[in-house]
Amino acid sequence: MSTSSLSSWREGTPAPLPRAGCAAGVIGGRLVVAGGTYWRDGRKFWCEQTDAYDVTTHRWLPQPPLPQSRGDAPAVTLGGVLYMLGGGVDGPPVDSVVSFDGEAWSQPSAMTLPSARRSSAAAVVNGTIFLLGGLAGTWTDFASATSTVWSARPGEAWTVRAPLPGAARFNAAVGTVGERILVAGGCSAVDGKVVNLDDILAYDPRTDRWSTVGRLPMPLRGACGLADGDRLLVVGGYTDRFLTQILAVQGTTGAVTPAGELPVGLADTRFLRVGPHIVGVAGENGIKQRFPGTLIAIEPARPS
Repeated sequence: MSTSSLSSWREGTPAPLPRAGCAAGVIGGRLVVAGGTYWRDGRKFWCEQTDAYDVTTHRWLPQPPLPQSRGDAPAVTLGGVLYMLGGGVDGPPVDSVVSFDGEAWSQPSAMTLPSARRSSAAAVVNGTIFLLGGLAGTWTDFASATSTVWSARPGEAWTVRAPLPGAARFNAAVGTVGERILVAGGCSAVDGKVVNLDDILAYDPRTDRWSTVGRLPMPLRGACGLADGDRLLVVGGYTDRFLTQILAVQGTTGAVTPAGELPVGLADTRFLRVGPHIVGVAGENGIKQRFPGTLIAIEPARPS
């Protein structure tokens, strides 16, 4: 059942290392956060740190670190394993995939990406992982935005799918609703400048076809996509400011309605459902700033 409104939040334990561009997923009932970036003295750093948040005890627990530092990589959880897809550090992106089973990291060589990518989006439909868009260059090479879409099952090679229609994009909000993938907003590059997007796309893996199903109220990037019943929640994001809004995109019609409010404007934050809770961690709350908090939604009372 969908959450009717997400306007009340409580604070969990702050993260041990505030960062953005993280991989995140839920393994064994804990929210796992891996890698990412942080700023110090005006310089950007990438890290290999991995932590897990226990919602029942409100404790952050250290986990085995990544094999090497990386950030700007999407992640999905499938079969109790977290897959971190591509990403990179201060330079070109990588084409490797690393996986975490809750005990150790490994690198399934069969799942090496067809080309290096960072700042992509990822979703799972019926046991198949989809990787959408992203940058083929460095984290500042916005002109390298791509429209590629690839799919693979765990341990298998990638298949090329129909590309994203319209502008090549990165930093979009993505989630699986029903058996379709919804893509909301994101950004592209025009004349070397980042331009936010407002279109809502839907992809049907059965037919390998895309359609445009709606528009957001404003162009935005860096929002988190979270599937919630028959809708995609588009949480936070960035226009010329960091947003507190939560929007709901209906999976069948593409209609957009307000769905709640965050206590602070955030972009690139990871919101996931952990058991009955929606939990938000990491991301940006300002230019070259990292959000240190952990947000837990207080579910609204349901009619008796």
